[in-house]
Amino acid sequence: MVIHMKYKLISLTLCCMLFLTSCWDQRLLKESKIVYSSGYDLEKDDDILVTTVIRTNALASTDPTQAKTTNFILNSKGKTLSDNRLKLHRMIPGDYATNKLRVLVLGNTLAKQDIYPIFDIVYRDPRSSLGAKVVVAMGRADEILNLKMVEETLIGEDILKLITTAEQQTIVPEENVQSICTLIFDPGNDVVLPLIQKNEEKVVSIAGLALFNGQIYTGYNLLDEEPTLLLLLKNQLKKYARFTLEVNPKKKDIRERYISIQVKKNKPKMKISVSKKNKITINMNLKLEVEALEYPKDKLYSTKEVKKLNKELSKQLTIKTEKVIKTLQKSNCDALGIGRQLISFHPNVWKKIHWNKEYPNISIKPNVDVKIVGTGILE
Repeated sequence: MVIHMKYKLISLTLCCMLFLTSCWDQRLLKESKIVYSSGYDLEKDDDILVTTVIRTNALASTDPTQAKTTNFILNSKGKTLSDNRLKLHRMIPGDYATNKLRVLVLGNTLAKQDIYPIFDIVYRDPRSSLGAKVVVAMGRADEILNLKMVEETLIGEDILKLITTAEQQTIVPEENVQSICTLIFDPGNDVVLPLIQKNEEKVVSIAGLALFNGQIYTGYNLLDEEPTLLLLLKNQLKKYARFTLEVNPKKKDIRERYISIQVKKNKPKMKISVSKKNKITINMNLKLEVEALEYPKDKLYSTKEVKKLNKELSKQLTIKTEKVIKTLQKSNCDALGIGRQLISFHPNVWKKIHWNKEYPNISIKPNVDVKIVGTGILE
């Protein structure tokens, strides 16, 4: 009886499976044109120029059995991204697949307008790659992507590796298409994006950080060691952060004038004070524990020498941090999220002020305290 019931159950299950539909919404990889990187530039007629880098596998002429990955670049102009995408579809035999997009480059001029229209189609398309890195070009995006290759590396891969390496070195923040969506709509926080450039040798490099106010690139940038200081203030220390500073300017040997340090630990603290007249004062304290990587003058075994260096490093990094904050306020870029802190902990004050007008004029006092905790294996 039990066996008979099992057979009936199996038969019923098989009959039901006959009426189930199969998966029809499939897109074969071999029928798709994989978009690895894209660039957007504003033209003189206000059209948007889209530069699309498509990865293709071409057979090597010397060995027909071996496939070689190359870049195939397409350009289109249109008033909107949808218009451009339609034009690109007409140029491509196969599916225009953006789900593997890794790098999105915004031209300098275009980024100075509202950048959200660029991302609108990305956020609405369920096939979009939300993990793609977003960068700003110091010039035009097409001039960088049209390089096709940097030495032996495809241009899209080169930019991606450049950004991911800089993230680990605490030079640029870890941002992507998805993460910046929250920031560009946050009234109490502003986004900063990696700024890249192409030199005369056709090598792409990190130039610094592009500062935004809301959805618009301000045209102001943080350069040299300034991006690292900002990220340390934001408590975004990654694998390591390094500085080289002149601490002995009077030394005859130029090598003995400098010290190179690596941050082992950082502890930022923001304190907001609001007076009865709603005057806002911010104290930014940053404690750094560092290791000496290089100090040709030596004598790091001396407590007196270390104390002197701690004082000098603290002084210099405080001055540099003051410059960073001055640039942030001048560009009206609240990258430190001070407005977000006001919204959370001083909501009544936030409601009474116009933050875009108030932020550039508030008092922000930074202080960096450096302590050397490691000197390497050399005594």
